[in-house]
Amino acid sequence: MDDIDKKIIRILQTNARTPFNHISQETNVSRDTINNRFNSLCKNEIIRGTTILLNPKKTIEGTFAFIGIKTKMSDIETILAQIKRMAGICSISKAIGEYQIEGILLGKSMEEMSQTKEIIENIPEVIDLIVEMFVDTPLLCPQNFEFD
Repeated sequence: MDDIDKKIIRILQTNARTPFNHISQETNVSRDTINNRFNSLCKNEIIRGTTILLNPKKTIEGTFAFIGIKTKMSDIETILAQIKRMAGICSISKAIGEYQIEGILLGKSMEEMSQTKEIIENIPEVIDLIVEMFVDTPLLCPQNFEFD
């Protein structure tokens, strides 16, 4: 990945719908080169797709919460497989630190959040679970993702 590839990525991070003609002008290379480089970045899974980012404050009703799960180290994959299928789980991942699994949960009500918490707590491999409410909607800021 060279500087032109990085510039293509930065432009698309700002607006995934930027026409290749515009990217061509910004990078001083031909549109065909941009097309070929984009296809190569996709083929090599550097770019996994392009998408729109919704404003959660305007599109989603509910409350976001951080979840931290302590578990037996040998059971992480089993627990992840169960949790990632649950309604309301926006993000879930292995972690290093106090919790072996961390994620973001969206609940339309406190009752819904409590139900999800209870379901997770009842997974036999789960040792402990915390849920901490966000006071504001978390924002994804892809323009801040750095790469070298």
